Amino acid sequence: MAERGARHDDGYTLIELTISMFVFSILAAVVLSALIGLSRATSDAQARSVSASGIVSVTQSLDRQVRYADSVNYPGEGTASRRYIEFRTPAASSPTGFTQCTQWRFLPADRRIETRTWQDGTAPTASWSTRMTEVVARAGVTYPFEMLPASPSGSLVQRLRITIEAGSARTGSESSLAFVARNSSVQSPSNIDANVDGSSDSPICNPTGFRP
Repeated sequence: MAERGARHDDGYTLIELTISMFVFSILAAVVLSALIGLSRATSDAQARSVSASGIVSVTQSLDRQVRYADSVNYPGEGTASRRYIEFRTPAASSPTGFTQCTQWRFLPADRRIETRTWQDGTAPTASWSTRMTEVVARAGVTYPFEMLPASPSGSLVQRLRITIEAGSARTGSESSLAFVARNSSVQSPSNIDANVDGSSDSPICNPTGFRP
């Protein structure tokens, strides 16, 4: 009578199981790391796109507005370290047919840029419109706004420069652009700063409390 064959049901040893679990853990860690990296890269790209889009929106708006201005104030601070700049659009160039004042401000505590417009010679009643958020707060009243005055020996018209840094250190965007006020000149009332204090000697669009 033939002898039965030997049984092969010994299974895996503890060492084999340990090695298998170790190899699986490494593979799982590699896959998980790749997924996390991909997710972070996607998130960073989206955040960078949002900050860049915000900067583009702000600069396009300023480009459309400042080009028709006949006078631009030096920037300055209001309450709570809010930073302001204003420019005036003459009636002939204003879409409303009236001389128009436009004001932009940066709120460092809120990391927000806002703007409003009103008819020159009246108190501003228009509500603020948010144009950008997540703006990085830097020190100094010339951030993010700066007026470059007209000069007989330099540019014959005023320019408004805006420098914006937005987002985080890893996903942020930054831009610095200057816009020409084509209707301005050396004689623009807000161009003069005789005492060199960084403020217009005769600011335009400045009703009481115009920089709240």
